[in-house]
Amino acid sequence: MTNYPEKKFAASTVQVNYAEGPDNGPPLVLIHGIGGRWVNWSSVIDQFAESWHVYALDLRGHGDTGDISNSYRFIDYPIEVVEFLRNVVGEPAYVVGHSLGAVTASGVCAVTPELVAAAVLEDPPLYVDKTDQFNTNYEIRMKNLSVKDTAIELRKADKNSSDEQIANRAINMTKVDPEVWAFPADGRLGESWDPDAVLEAIEQPVLLMQASPDMGAAISDSEATHADDLLKQGRYVKWDDVGHGMHDAQPERFVQLVNAFFKQVLRKQSKG
Repeated sequence: MTNYPEKKFAASTVQVNYAEGPDNGPPLVLIHGIGGRWVNWSSVIDQFAESWHVYALDLRGHGDTGDISNSYRFIDYPIEVVEFLRNVVGEPAYVVGHSLGAVTASGVCAVTPELVAAAVLEDPPLYVDKTDQFNTNYEIRMKNLSVKDTAIELRKADKNSSDEQIANRAINMTKVDPEVWAFPADGRLGESWDPDAVLEAIEQPVLLMQASPDMGAAISDSEATHADDLLKQGRYVKWDDVGHGMHDAQPERFVQLVNAFFKQVLRKQSKG
């Protein structure tokens, strides 16, 4: 991955850390998933940077963006993203979100349609408000361990991931506010969140991407088709051979699909 400069943006709530690529085209904003940070896009960011002006954010409580106590619900995360789009990007952006980042992107699209030209929602857990799978992460993070010791604990719970994957997760985990993990574990993540109302409010073109449920997708077949029905300009794609981390599993395929979708939107807008 190219060395992208990291910068800070003073939102009304917290200092937001982000990376920015060269101005090679329209603005493309990348939003990572829960427990991640902007470098989670390392498998695809160089390819996107060839034809877009790429920005990649650290969400609140993640990476080098500041923490906000007791404010890690689905409805909270879009706040800084909206301010970032308005004050840093300054023009309608093309937004790609993964997992929590995709849910965040959907919220941004719904409340500020003028700031988003189109969006890609990569395997969004739109209908999930509580999951026990984050209990282990919460317990490990609460120990406030070093990166090395965090990796050891993660390995105990995960025998299948590569050493590199475990090492990257350990770095990410030590940079996450422990409260982030508590919200999905105890059900607060989905407080006041109405996915159907959000999806119905979105006017922009949206590509909804679903991973294979047999390989850990965050959205089921019925939920994905229901979500697609609610989108006014939705396109729905399911990959039966890929798990939740779609852009990491098949980066070239992911970039090609996202570029094709966004460039189709660009062509239509230029004619309109």
